[in-house]
Amino acid sequence: MKKTLIIALSILAIIANGCRAKKDSIVTTSTVTTATQAGKETLDQQLAAFAATQGGWTTMQAGGSIKVTGSQTLSSAMHIRMIRDKAIYISVRPMLGIEVAKLVVTNDSVLVVDKYHKRYVAEPISLITNGLPITVGTLQDIFMGRAFVLGSGTVNGANKALVQLIADGTNFRLQPKQQPSGFSYEFGINAKNQMQSLTVTPARAGSAPYTARYSHVFTTLAGSIAHRADVSAQVGATKLGISLDLKDITWGITFTIDDSKPGEGYKRLSANQITSIL
Repeated sequence: MKKTLIIALSILAIIANGCRAKKDSIVTTSTVTTATQAGKETLDQQLAAFAATQGGWTTMQAGGSIKVTGSQTLSSAMHIRMIRDKAIYISVRPMLGIEVAKLVVTNDSVLVVDKYHKRYVAEPISLITNGLPITVGTLQDIFMGRAFVLGSGTVNGANKALVQLIADGTNFRLQPKQQPSGFSYEFGINAKNQMQSLTVTPARAGSAPYTARYSHVFTTLAGSIAHRADVSAQVGATKLGISLDLKDITWGITFTIDDSKPGEGYKRLSANQITSIL
């Protein structure tokens, strides 16, 4: 059952490594140059159309599965719940729907519980954010395949002026006009305004990019959502991959997410001990 905890922690590790950078201020990058004004207007229209696909939502829950590849291959059924901009709950359920591990992320904290071995880690959200304007909403966008601007939320009609669209053959690349100094990030979008990828590239020379490939994108009550994400990253010396499949998504259901620490009988681990397990 130790593997089930690793599955939950692997999700956290990829997010932490993919988004971690220096606490430096955001710096401006050059804006895209278009050949003609007509070309710019076409890109502006495409961007406006894409922004309109990023619908609003309040809560989401879904079933599905997780597969992790690295030093070994692990897989499990899972259940996920999200309260928009407030909380993410992932329950690892490898057998008969019984929860053996869970990951809860809120705007204040990260909680990972291994019920089988009765141990847990509880850390402030800075374990993931490292001083950057990464929020629970940002992580939710990563899970569901939605474009975002760090510090300004999901790309929408109100903040689309903060991003630029670049033609790439028949597809497009969406970039923030201002990039963090420690890394850059961009989204791949197809001609149907469906998200295809997120690429995070560290500024350090020779560092491998972290990528999320999105597929099975469908229009839902919350706009266009990817039902499958394939993420790859380098965590230490290990090349780590995660495939996340969502199914039976429902929206707007009222529920609560318990982020309280386990009671008596559980051993609290430090963040460093969690890293050593990975």
